Amino acid sequence: MLRLREAKRTYLRMNPRVGESSIRTKRKKTAEGEKLLSVDELRVQERHWMDMWKDAKNMLRQLRRELKEETDEEVRAELLADIAGLKRRKEDWAKMLGLDERIADIPVPF
Repeated sequence: MLRLREAKRTYLRMNPRVGESSIRTKRKKTAEGEKLLSVDELRVQERHWMDMWKDAKNMLRQLRRELKEETDEEVRAELLADIAGLKRRKEDWAKMLGLDERIADIPVPF
């Protein structure tokens, strides 16, 4: 019995029961290999997605203004291609955030 207690004390001394620190926790993975995020990590990720969505929205607004003022057909074609790419990227960010722009206009009953 003494030997078990001594082993337990030695084990606890070498491996203290401190709350899990972010350094020691292993990142959990699902069966498909997708990483499960902690609440804080998810919040940071969503904040990043929202910032990227807002940046894309502002850039689209700027490109559309430039398109209205532009007269050169080559430049207009490039602007239209840029706008199409940004629209796709903005839709991707919206999907990640759970914002579907196509149903945003539908009123939600409360």
